Amino acid sequence: MPNQVKLNDTNSTRVPAADLQRQLSAIFQKVGTPKDHAEIAARVLVSASVRGVDTHGVANVIGYSRAIENGVYTIPQQMDIISESETTALMSGGNGIGLVSAHRGMEIAIEKARKYGLGMVSIRDGHHVGMVAYYAMMALEHDMIGMSMTTAAPAVRPAFGAKSMLGTNPIGFAAPAGEERDFVLDMATSTVASGKVALARRLGVPIPAGWAITTEGGEITTPPDGESPDWTLNPLGGTREQGSHKGYGFAMMAEILATLLSGALPSMMEGGVRGKHYFAAYNVAAFTDVDAFKDNMDRMLQTLKNTPPAPGHERVLYPGLPEHEEMQKRLAEGIPYHREVIDWFQSISAELDLGLELP
Repeated sequence: MPNQVKLNDTNSTRVPAADLQRQLSAIFQKVGTPKDHAEIAARVLVSASVRGVDTHGVANVIGYSRAIENGVYTIPQQMDIISESETTALMSGGNGIGLVSAHRGMEIAIEKARKYGLGMVSIRDGHHVGMVAYYAMMALEHDMIGMSMTTAAPAVRPAFGAKSMLGTNPIGFAAPAGEERDFVLDMATSTVASGKVALARRLGVPIPAGWAITTEGGEITTPPDGESPDWTLNPLGGTREQGSHKGYGFAMMAEILATLLSGALPSMMEGGVRGKHYFAAYNVAAFTDVDAFKDNMDRMLQTLKNTPPAPGHERVLYPGLPEHEEMQKRLAEGIPYHREVIDWFQSISAELDLGLELP
């Protein structure tokens, strides 16, 4: 069932990644975003789509551009450092594009980790950051471990609860390897990301039991039409017997590090949709020899891959490997896009006189 909620050649058209990068940047700039910020935002979205994270990829430009045009986002955004130490910083996202403020926040964390071994940044007054693992991955080229977290508007019930109180509050974690593909964890703390439900609705396919329930506890298999107080996503684990208290705990960890540590209040208490974020970079060289670390990473990942697969499975994977393989395929063949998204691109191109062309 979960495989149905996926873009493929039967329900989409493939578009070259380079074309999308140019087109997204043009759209952001046309609605008032400075060129350097537009390039960053486009790069983050295309990276998600290239890695197969379609729920957080290029299609999100629809909502972002509307938010800019409607004055929900402040453009250009002013990203100020509110307080700072050698290894930490609290930053304002300036109520602007979350992709841009998150990118800057991780840059600061990396700069601090380069000097002091560790860097941590919390951001308030932000917005949706797209694929949260993108920012953790920024640390990899510097031989650092990266961590990223963000919070969102309530869409997930707490364990034993019947009402949405927490966001999907995703966590990203990336560690560099040597010959093996880097370890990249990208996970919602709910059973599934909200975007997966929206994608299923767009594709016209059912969602698996366990993703979402009504406030009365009934299972939902028909994708709901947008947010409503009548339904809620399950925390990771779904039920107490399957570990819903653990997903709930991870979501709370993100709220504490991204929200409370930034001096803000969770959305469950203050309402609104402004995001709060947390980024950290760990300089491997400050702890151990980099080459030895990468060699041990390789050996560990190879050991996991060599695990005998369970019946019905071809092989054992680790986080980051399937996304890398999908990236190689999509860079060669193009990124699949649902006709609805392509139609929007053509419509916005005509509206803004961009002259964009998609298949």
